[in-house]
Amino acid sequence: MLKPLCGLLFLAVLGCNTSQKSNNETVADSTAVDSVASTVPKKDSLSVYLPDIKASLPEAQTVEVKDDPVFFKAKSYKAIPLLTVLDQFLPAYKSLDIKQTQIVFECEDGYNPSMVLEKVLSKKAYLALSDVDAPKGQDWINPKKGDHEMKIAPFYIVYTDVPAKDVTFKWPYNLVKISLSATSEELAVLFPKDDDTQVKGFELFKVNCLTCHSLNKVGGKMGPELNYPKSVTEYWQVDQIKHFVKAPTSFRNECKMPAITHLTDKELDEIVSYLKYMSKHKV
Repeated sequence: MLKPLCGLLFLAVLGCNTSQKSNNETVADSTAVDSVASTVPKKDSLSVYLPDIKASLPEAQTVEVKDDPVFFKAKSYKAIPLLTVLDQFLPAYKSLDIKQTQIVFECEDGYNPSMVLEKVLSKKAYLALSDVDAPKGQDWINPKKGDHEMKIAPFYIVYTDVPAKDVTFKWPYNLVKISLSATSEELAVLFPKDDDTQVKGFELFKVNCLTCHSLNKVGGKMGPELNYPKSVTEYWQVDQIKHFVKAPTSFRNECKMPAITHLTDKELDEIVSYLKYMSKHKV
């Protein structure tokens, strides 16, 4: 979009050679240009707000997911390869080191999972626009988790070659934004630089907890911050933290947090130990 000064000079020259447009026409044209500019990210942009580009997305194809971890069954979606979305709307990723870059998925409900970009691109990842099984006139079916209805719209990241049991891959639904950030920048404040014994707990926390919970203001916003201004280890007993992680609904009615059953007691101990370490390393 032309800067205001350039726009004025352009109109002045145009007025010397042709009849000027009416004020209403000029304002309308300016609004149209602003609208287009706001929906198309710059070539060097590292983030894209998906609802803004929905009308510009290429034609979707039908993809089949054999084991969907949200619906717990085989599903079919109208979807676009995630790589195509990156190529068209975030081409700056090509100049980045994909091994040192995080792709961050931001959802309306505060769920902000992230993954190493190289890992995502190693699989057949898709941006799903609609559910093939949805009733006529609807884009999505919203599954229920207990009494809670899960909103899938507007977008959902799915894979056709990743098993549901592989928790290292994130399947964010209710997705509205995709961003790219340097891994070192995002996680530097959380890495236990002065204690190698806490690295295992850090890695487990990063994969299993950081998507929903923030630590030192880094991470998801669906669950509570766990370190600032007060660490969860400072007001909860360790055994209660572990019990809560395994069965959240036994502590809180209509709790949105899922039961984390794939972690062993030793792994939970590693995470708690890391949280204790971070209680002494607050922002």
